[in-house]
Amino acid sequence: MCEKIEECIPVNDGRMVRRPFNHYSPALTDWWIVPSLELPFFKFGKYFFSWDEKSRKEIRCGLYLAKGLDPALKKVYPTKKGRRLLMDDSWGWHTFYPAVEAGILQEKVRTGAIAIGRKVELIFEGGYVDDPGLFNPDSDLRKKDRYTLIHDPDDNSIRVLTARRDAMSLKFLNKVRDWKSFSEAMKYLNEEQFMWVDIFIASAWGVCPGVEIPPDAVGAGEIWEKWLSHFRQPLKTIF
Repeated sequence: MCEKIEECIPVNDGRMVRRPFNHYSPALTDWWIVPSLELPFFKFGKYFFSWDEKSRKEIRCGLYLAKGLDPALKKVYPTKKGRRLLMDDSWGWHTFYPAVEAGILQEKVRTGAIAIGRKVELIFEGGYVDDPGLFNPDSDLRKKDRYTLIHDPDDNSIRVLTARRDAMSLKFLNKVRDWKSFSEAMKYLNEEQFMWVDIFIASAWGVCPGVEIPPDAVGAGEIWEKWLSHFRQPLKTIF
């Protein structure tokens, strides 16, 4: 799916690179399409493709980006490893959050959800970073909360679908009921200097068993046009 979507991205969008989350298990891991070769990849907004490693029944795809630590913490985190967690001007968050403030992101999600005719998940995963020397953004072992909010295009509502509160850091998301309270929650998140959060704006697509592609299957072109393309116009607003 990642490969086919890459073929749909217009050439004038610039260099886009496919990257597996786990290089040692590329057939089973999540995949990203990243708008740069520069490391670390986690600072960029990117397209993501992820499936449940147990069921393999759905693939989620959409926009993914990380909210890192406030650059004002430079004196607190003077080490090289700590500095890579601080957001500078190259981070996607610095264009993503203004898009939220202006209502651009919300409109893109709403428009995309209507186009595909299905609910959209807004997934938040993360928590506070106590020791940057021990923090690994890519580790599945770190203690974190995971909230999944669901947006229903039929009534333009948002509600909490699931919440795993291992760190008790994202409980402010409990108050999200609509786009207004979503914006307020994002403002709170933006002001949290020590908090790291991965955000996934996701649409889930069923995976048909077997080798043959059924004639009524949704193709990459339709997924790109109706869903993913909404996050590239204009590209720099989101990425």
